[in-house]
Amino acid sequence: MRIRIVCLIGMFAALVLTGCKRDSWLDWKAQNAAWLAQNRDKDSIQTTSTGLQYKVIRQGIQGTRPDALKTVRVRYKGSLITGAVFEQSEDATFAVSQVVEGLQEGLKRMHKTGIYVFYIPQELAYGSKEQGDRKGSQNYIPPYSTLIFEIELLDVY
Repeated sequence: MRIRIVCLIGMFAALVLTGCKRDSWLDWKAQNAAWLAQNRDKDSIQTTSTGLQYKVIRQGIQGTRPDALKTVRVRYKGSLITGAVFEQSEDATFAVSQVVEGLQEGLKRMHKTGIYVFYIPQELAYGSKEQGDRKGSQNYIPPYSTLIFEIELLDVY
C-alpha cells in the first residue's frame, strides 16, 4: 500500500511538472498570437492569405524576384517579439528553399535592393520546435515563436 501511494504521488508530481512546462509554452504561444493580432492592425502592415505579415520599407528595383530555385544574397536581422536578436548578418548567401516557409514566401515578394520586415507566425516558422544551442543562449528560439526578419535583398542568382 505504501509503495502504491508513493507511486501515485510520483505520477501526480510528474503530471504537474509536465503541465507547468507545457503551460509556460502555451502562454508564450498565446503572447505571440496576441502580438501578431495587434501588429496586423497597424496601417503599414500587409497580411497574406497564409498569415505572413510584412511591411515594405523600400520597394527595390523592378525586375527578377527570387523563387524557390534561386539563391539570394541579403543583409538581415532576425529577432523575437521581445526584441531579442537571435541571428544577423551583413552579407549572407543562401538558397530560398533552405529557409522557413514564411521567409520563403516573403523573399518571393521582394525585388533586388528592397527592404522588408517580415513577421512570421510560428505556423510558418518552427512551430512547436525549439531552435538554437540552448535556452538562454543568444541564438535560442523558443517553441511557438513569431520570427521578425528585417531583410535587404542585395542580389538574386
